[in-house]
Amino acid sequence: MPKTLDSFNVASLSIQPKVFDYLSSLEWIRAQQNLAIIGPAGTGKSHTLIGLGTAAIHAGHKVRYFTAADLVETLYRGLADNTVGKIIESLLRVDLIILDELGFAPLDDTGTQLLFRLVAGAYEHRSLAIGSHWPFEQWGRFLPEQTTAVSILDRLLHHATVVITDGDSYRMKDARHRKEHPSTT
Repeated sequence: MPKTLDSFNVASLSIQPKVFDYLSSLEWIRAQQNLAIIGPAGTGKSHTLIGLGTAAIHAGHKVRYFTAADLVETLYRGLADNTVGKIIESLLRVDLIILDELGFAPLDDTGTQLLFRLVAGAYEHRSLAIGSHWPFEQWGRFLPEQTTAVSILDRLLHHATVVITDGDSYRMKDARHRKEHPSTT
């Protein structure tokens, strides 16, 4: 099933309808503000990010989506072939950069510095939307250099809507439902 805003069940998750409506308006992208969605697995973070990205594309915005691991891998390749500056410049030409699964895997010092370069370049010029399982006070678990971690958070959150999701995993609820109601086809 495509992840769109229309296919997102706001009522079943913990994103307040008023906040969801604001995000869906895409005004935050036009204002070059950020979005941070934080919460446990299966609470709608990725679906929301992908749905907002799709809506932004339909509204004429330029969007790039990465998992954090894919972004850092791309930036490392650029570092190896001396094109990292060009890669970051090309990313900063889009209206919205979506960075999902931030913190899924820890970054080393170089990866953290590369992420900082992107966040600093986007600050007050482009919108960033991130999804992470980790509350902000635990970002030191995957960003090893505390000063850089604080600098990333400072720029990311200065002009940001922060959404904290909670509840049971949608995928786990769906699996339980399928187990309790097996298909008879």
